[in-house]
Amino acid sequence: MEKKGEIFNQLAIISDLLENVNLESESKSVIIELNGDEFEKLFKKTIKKTKSQSTMDETTFTLKIGYVDFVFTLAKN
Repeated sequence: MEKKGEIFNQLAIISDLLENVNLESESKSVIIELNGDEFEKLFKKTIKKTKSQSTMDETTFTLKIGYVDFVFTLAKN
């Protein structure tokens, strides 16, 4: 299946859906495991888009969109 759309737009749509889900929750988080190249590519894209100076630890970084935390981790081989 062809992947279409810009990642941040897609995550914003997911965030909106999760914010409006019919549940009473304390927090909402999504954990996504990525391979090394994809992890680094998304981290760099996130820093550029958010104009932030943050650094990742070696295996995890978080992006908050609305009330949803997207946690990106480096997949273990």
